[in-house]
Amino acid sequence: MAVTKVGEGWKERGIRSKLALVVAILWALYTLAYLTNVFFYLGVVIYSITHRAISSGLICSLVFLLFPFKKGTPRGKLPWYDVIPILVVIAGCAYIAVNANQLVAEGRLITNTYEMALATLLFASVVEAIRRTIGSILAVIIVSSFFYAVYSNHFPGFLRSTGFSYPIILGWMYLSAEGLWGMILGIVSTIVAGFIIFGGFLRALGASDFFNDLALAAAGHLRGGAAKASVIASTFFGTISGSTAANVATTGQITIPLMKKTGYERNYAGAVEATASLGGMFMPPVMGATAFLIAEFLQVTYWSVCVAAFLPAMAYYGTLLAQVDLEAAKIGLKGLPRESLPSVRKTLLRGWQYLLPFALLLFLLGGLRYSAQTSIMYTLGALIIVSSFRKESRLTLRKLITALEESAKGMLPIIPLCTGIGVLVGSIEITGAGTKFTSELLNMSGGNLGILLLLTGLAAFILGMGMTAVSVYLLTVVLLAPALIKAGVEPIAAHMFLFYFGCLSFITPPVCVDAYIAAGIAGGEPFKTGFRAMRLGFAAYLVPWAFIFNPGILMIGSFEEVLSTFFFVTLGAMTMGVVFEGYLMARIYAWERFLLTACSLLLFIPNFNTRIVGLLGEGVFLLIQILRAKKMSGYIRSGGKTVSR
Repeated sequence: MAVTKVGEGWKERGIRSKLALVVAILWALYTLAYLTNVFFYLGVVIYSITHRAISSGLICSLVFLLFPFKKGTPRGKLPWYDVIPILVVIAGCAYIAVNANQLVAEGRLITNTYEMALATLLFASVVEAIRRTIGSILAVIIVSSFFYAVYSNHFPGFLRSTGFSYPIILGWMYLSAEGLWGMILGIVSTIVAGFIIFGGFLRALGASDFFNDLALAAAGHLRGGAAKASVIASTFFGTISGSTAANVATTGQITIPLMKKTGYERNYAGAVEATASLGGMFMPPVMGATAFLIAEFLQVTYWSVCVAAFLPAMAYYGTLLAQVDLEAAKIGLKGLPRESLPSVRKTLLRGWQYLLPFALLLFLLGGLRYSAQTSIMYTLGALIIVSSFRKESRLTLRKLITALEESAKGMLPIIPLCTGIGVLVGSIEITGAGTKFTSELLNMSGGNLGILLLLTGLAAFILGMGMTAVSVYLLTVVLLAPALIKAGVEPIAAHMFLFYFGCLSFITPPVCVDAYIAAGIAGGEPFKTGFRAMRLGFAAYLVPWAFIFNPGILMIGSFEEVLSTFFFVTLGAMTMGVVFEGYLMARIYAWERFLLTACSLLLFIPNFNTRIVGLLGEGVFLLIQILRAKKMSGYIRSGGKTVSR
């Protein structure tokens, strides 16, 4: 039955999509074979540069098959201007794959016209793949970085450096283990690819439906249950997705209509989903595929990155849950009827098998200290085994093809980017621009850490506009992180600070990609949805400052320091949530908002006395709220009219 369905789907495809399916399956099967050492056991030696070239060649070819030259172009046919870059990518990557060992050992310049043409055309094709998947801005940045390395001797001020010839730059970019085939591509073509494939299998085997049902079963009956279920479902989905947009588009199809149905205004419903999906980038273990890059850049274990990221993500989601609860209380919403919700027990009985692989993954990473690459392959094997226990989740041929195809599609915005970003990284290194830019930022800040943080945070936000989570991190860490680290900031804190601020553009107008998608589903207005998402996700604007001044939130320090920091940072973030909602137990007046804002900021300051003052201020506010709520309750019982909420 499954084979017939696959065949029917195959017949429905045009030549372009048929080729795309073949390339996607080929990439996924090859990557699985490489990650599980099948080639090693067969006696086939595949050098790391060879693997990177093969991965880049297959995924970039897939980009030209799936993304047309411009929007609105018919996708059925395969025009010559798509065939040419596919052939260029195949030829350029194949040349490196076949000659990788010799080329890396020689480390030579380009010596003939054939290599010059191949390198130039391949670079242009990779840039075009980036333009089609991510947009023109990053493509222009990468091209500019290449020409900057060539003509840096003509630039003014701190940007001035020694210019390099085309053969030198092209030789370094194409014929060495740096440039296009550098460390970044190595990480995403192995570790990140493994996790993306795992996520593809999870979704194909029905995990997305299970997590949505589990979220509804656990929180749907509570006050504002639809919004809380949206937050929880997006948290679950964020653990298996590297894209906020995919998170919104997937979980939002279910949660946004439910929120509207239960009484949430459409822009608010879209904002909740957009904000919850943003948190998926901060939630371990995937963190939008950046957890592995952070570990590599800092030369620390992947597990230590997950540990550091856990408490900030909990503070973010805890604040968001508190805000949607207060909104529900303010407008008088109740939970969904229990009879309309899935049962927790039945949901767990139906999908318990999806939880076991996550437990195994944590055990392998944290308990046995296995590498991320090894751990995810064992976890994927466990997922396939436990899913076979139930007919509904069993891996069939159709599900296998879907998983392989979706896995490859998940790499489309990542592999071309990381192939091209190596040019940017190398240009900064070879010209010394990174060191000079760091010095310039330090000079502009006048040695003041607060001003430096404002400058780098603003720059990270601007650089992150319209980018993916991976591109946000790579750009900010290369350009901005050295300045923070040189100023004395903990390396992990600097990287996390920039990553958070870079991701804020996902919900902040004017770009706010997540808000646009959520508004489209909700039938709302993108800007109104975006501004509402800013208020809901304000914890993401506050918590990064704690990374710098309260490193305990990153689990740096003693147990007491970590616990107290988490408490005060979370309480401070939730306090700002109350300010934005304008409601706790009763209406909040303007002067109380000023009081709470001050208390929130005091709680973030790592000083015992200021925190005590903040707690006392909140105690006074809480007492006023209790008295006001009692007064209102008595007024209602006495037959008076309620005030408008």
